[in-house]
Amino acid sequence: MDDKDAVMAALNDWMEGLDSGDLERMVRTCDPEVVVCNERQPTTVGMQAIRDKYGPRIEANTFRSGFEIEHFKVYGNQALLVGHFTVEFTDKETGRTGGGEGRLVLTYRKHPDGAWKLLLDIDNNDERNAA
Repeated sequence: MDDKDAVMAALNDWMEGLDSGDLERMVRTCDPEVVVCNERQPTTVGMQAIRDKYGPRIEANTFRSGFEIEHFKVYGNQALLVGHFTVEFTDKETGRTGGGEGRLVLTYRKHPDGAWKLLLDIDNNDERNAA
């Protein structure tokens, strides 16, 4: 598997983890120093911050996510993806639906074992009834 395929596999693992409600699958795709800069939210650092942010959301909702790539480039042991994301959710208790979409910049770092891990997540979410 080449580097681009490996990065895409990590991205797909994240989305499939979210869509299936598997938080630990999402966390496994992250670098220990992962930085998340989502619009209108505090910047967070680390894998526990991913658990803290997404755990309650996954417990309360089901998700369907997508990502359309506009730019993808590998720079040595770093990869940059720019694109457009979509996410839809359904509240498990009330059935209320909502979602969001927007631009997304992701940076992955290649680890010594060859695994690509999410290092930086920056979005400008145009929220629609966010979860």
